[in-house]
Amino acid sequence: MKKILAVLLAVAFVGSLAIAAEKAAKAPVKKMTGIIIDNMCAGAHQADIAEFIKGHTKECALMPDCVKSGYSLYTDDKLLAFDDASTAKIEKFLQKKKSTVQVKVKVKVGDKLTLLSIDNKKVEKKKEKK
Repeated sequence: MKKILAVLLAVAFVGSLAIAAEKAAKAPVKKMTGIIIDNMCAGAHQADIAEFIKGHTKECALMPDCVKSGYSLYTDDKLLAFDDASTAKIEKFLQKKKSTVQVKVKVKVGDKLTLLSIDNKKVEKKKEKK
């Protein structure tokens, strides 16, 4: 009886993994732009996130505790969390000398974002009127 129960549990577990993998494979891919913020700072500034994020730096996002907390993308007045696997990719990107927190990303959209690619967002400079 115990063997049958163990086999049934194993089959159910493998089946749930297959369903999760199939769901991830079907997740829509989107291109988005926004600002990278670590989850620790985002959590500490929920009430004023739109204002706080304007001054949040990549140096802060690279602090050890901030990296451990993971990252989110602030876009369209929303905070969208990245999955755990994306944290290392974002940290590696932010460590580049010319990287910024203003980014354009390609992501799979599910319960959390899965990072496929990341690059600096080109910031247009305002032209002066003569």
